Amino acid sequence: MLIIGIAMLAGGVAYFENSFDSAHSTNFTENKATALYASNNITVKSGYIVMIENPVSNSGLVNYSSLASVKNASALKSAEQPVTDSSSTLQLYIDLKPGTYKYVYFNGTSKAPEYGYITGSQFNIIEGMVAGGVIIGLIGFIVMIYGAIKKQKPKNPYAADDPYNIDNIKI
Repeated sequence: MLIIGIAMLAGGVAYFENSFDSAHSTNFTENKATALYASNNITVKSGYIVMIENPVSNSGLVNYSSLASVKNASALKSAEQPVTDSSSTLQLYIDLKPGTYKYVYFNGTSKAPEYGYITGSQFNIIEGMVAGGVIIGLIGFIVMIYGAIKKQKPKNPYAADDPYNIDNIKI
């Protein structure tokens, strides 16, 4: 069970990476006048989850129709979509309205962020595999510990009641 749980967890992570890799990019175009870097168009349909790997400061996801108003960092803050969930290496945008978006940031960086999306159904599969893998792995770990504790110790071959003990053979 422990191995099955680890395999499910690893499969969920691999499926996530493959799903993201099929719809991601690191291409940005620079507007020299404003020092704004803009991604290619990100076309969002209902249920899509947009992900940004390695986000940079002064950045955000902007609706394409609002892009013209983004001339500086303060204008970006008012035009950007709110981040649903984030960590130091990943930003998630969930429940966006269908439309075209661009991920934008100011001032160049040595490593451009990666942007892309997965569908809600792909996310549900990933979530199920990871959660199931963790649960099955924990159950397997608990069963393994329980089995080690409850394991019967081998009988002492020299026990007094052992019929094969030479001292117990009656002639």
